[in-house]
Amino acid sequence: MAEAHVTSSPHIPFQATAAPGGFRAAWIVARRELVEQLTSLRFLIIGVLVLGLTPLAVYVGVRDYTNRLEDYHRLATAQQELRAGPAGEAVSGVWNLEVLRAIRPPEPLSALVHGLDARLPEYWDFSPRGIRVGPLASRPHRLADVLGQLDVEFLVRVVLGLLAILLAFDAVVGEKELGTLRMTLSQPLPRAAFLVGKLIAGAITLLALLAMVFLLALLSAQFFGLDLLAGDPLTKVGLIAVAASFYLLCFYALGLMISSLAGSQKTSLVILLVTWVVAVLALPPLSTLVAQAVSPVPPVHAVEAKKRALDEAIRQEAARAMGEVYREETGQDQMVSMRLYQEHKDAIDRRIAPIVTRYVGKRRQLLGELDRDTQRRMARQNEVARIIMALSPAAAFAHAAADLAGTGDTYAQSWWTAVRLHQSRLNAALFDDPPMVTMWMRNMSMTLRRHDPPSITDLPAFTPPRRDARAAINRALPALGLLLLYTGLFIAGGFIAFSRYDVR
Repeated sequence: MAEAHVTSSPHIPFQATAAPGGFRAAWIVARRELVEQLTSLRFLIIGVLVLGLTPLAVYVGVRDYTNRLEDYHRLATAQQELRAGPAGEAVSGVWNLEVLRAIRPPEPLSALVHGLDARLPEYWDFSPRGIRVGPLASRPHRLADVLGQLDVEFLVRVVLGLLAILLAFDAVVGEKELGTLRMTLSQPLPRAAFLVGKLIAGAITLLALLAMVFLLALLSAQFFGLDLLAGDPLTKVGLIAVAASFYLLCFYALGLMISSLAGSQKTSLVILLVTWVVAVLALPPLSTLVAQAVSPVPPVHAVEAKKRALDEAIRQEAARAMGEVYREETGQDQMVSMRLYQEHKDAIDRRIAPIVTRYVGKRRQLLGELDRDTQRRMARQNEVARIIMALSPAAAFAHAAADLAGTGDTYAQSWWTAVRLHQSRLNAALFDDPPMVTMWMRNMSMTLRRHDPPSITDLPAFTPPRRDARAAINRALPALGLLLLYTGLFIAGGFIAFSRYDVR
């Protein structure tokens, strides 16, 4: 058989003098495709761009993480000093709530994958009327706010995702237009081997660049003072790189499938660019807007204001009832006196105990209804957003990368779960039987010490959610599964489309 070649085309046709084996034939196609991709202008431009932006993105992330870590250490040190003093020896649950505070440390991998880490509270306070949310961990007017969410995940999802479709859009239809596809398939080459070769070449090209991005990111983080080269952080970075590999392969397989269906390079490029814009840029924010419209959640400050008003009304009602008990037991309605209270303490305490119980129960019921309604709305909003985002491989990768880094929505929810569990434990240990209550009579008030307050060591300690690599994998499994599903569907679709493709 004569050797086939086309000198005027950038696509070098398959050459063979004998029928090669399936893998050998695929590798011959892959080598030819690799040379074309690695020397193409689109690969060189985007490769230089992403490698140039990676150190900048890491610098922004490390600076942001370092600032938030300083805030965490400041809060933790202040809490330790408070716990070592009188506030830790006698916890009333009314004043010095900082002694009970759950302080959240920033995630080191937020330097590579920002996610929601800076948008979560710095801390949560626990009080008789429920959880009080602290300020967000992010700081205003920082370099990160000027540049936006520029991180390694963004570079992979947006820039390398675009490169994947630019490498694949003409992989089949381009050769058809140039005439090399028909010439190549006229050789003893199975169609499946041809497409496998294209997939191998694309995977090697994209994964080689991806490996350089992650290696540069790790070295940059080390240079800027953040060590991610050992232990769980390195394991998580490796897992994020694996997720990124499937994401890029997914978009490359999509490009091959469209290229095997389209009649021209222009059509293939337009379809893929529109798909990329919708899946990467439009669908994630659109899902958030739709979810907010379907299930609006009242602002945190509005919920807190309503809880304060309800609690104040219930507390005043209980304080007046206890003042009436004081008047009846002491016979004094003109003034409140600690001396008179001590003289009638047993009788007064016995009668105000059911008042306190009713007050605590009513407060728990009304404030709990507010919290449960807010939680239901938030859960519904997140569910709607996740359903819409499931239509996008880019959103699946973003979720997987953030969950593996410890900055995703599931990790944020695990913090909220831990906080709510701790509030319920403090309710049983402290707030359901408050050591101090306030009694009102006329325009006077007095704080009664019913019993000795517990020390901080007598109260349950806060248990934060797990942060190890195994827990991160468990949280990321749904998103990883969806990403694998898309990759498999696009690869299968590409083979089916190419098996029926008219090469003429």
